[in-house]
Amino acid sequence: MMIVVIGAAPVGNSLIEQALSSTNNDLVVVESDPALADACAEQHDVRVLAMDVGNDAFVGESQLARAEALIATTDDDSTNLMAVLLAQEVGVETLTSTVNRDSHIPIFRRLGVRVLSDPERLVAQHLLDITLLPETNDVTTLRGGQQIIELKLGEQSPLVGLDAAEIRRRELLGEDLQLLARVRDGTTKRFADGDQLTAGDGVIIFAAERLRGRRRLAFRERHLEG
Repeated sequence: MMIVVIGAAPVGNSLIEQALSSTNNDLVVVESDPALADACAEQHDVRVLAMDVGNDAFVGESQLARAEALIATTDDDSTNLMAVLLAQEVGVETLTSTVNRDSHIPIFRRLGVRVLSDPERLVAQHLLDITLLPETNDVTTLRGGQQIIELKLGEQSPLVGLDAAEIRRRELLGEDLQLLARVRDGTTKRFADGDQLTAGDGVIIFAAERLRGRRRLAFRERHLEG
């Protein structure tokens, strides 16, 4: 997929790294700060344009009309909006942007843009989540308070040796926790009825509300009191 990325600051830089780790992505990066543009060109094997999206040459130099997607990542909503409008004019099909002020979200959405709002808040939430749940490998808290959690199964967990059907039969997780997948030897697989858990397996779970207290013990301690 050909993608034009606007911005090579930390958010954009991380996005570029992730996109390049996937196959068949062809990226053009546009960054107005010459120092950030140079750093991006040195770090990644991509074409980097040191220019502002308001430059008359932007559409042509970036080959925007050939792009299948545009992703705007700057901390300036006006820059992101201009990039989105220009991409829309030349027929770019998929438009995605960070939006830094909540009051601007409706404008982007009316244009058909997929929005990531307030990225700084998301980073702060993630830092808090992994601090409050130190036994987890990763935590994502959704807007409604639900969580997607990855953690490693302890040797004393009552789930060790059981498959999905037996876990449900014994009601070890309750209705508000759902075991979605098992991670073993670097491979993630949907957790099905015939799959048996062993100590050290990674598990990915959906929690209908924040994971805390007694519900956490099912993944590390055999005794669930407390």
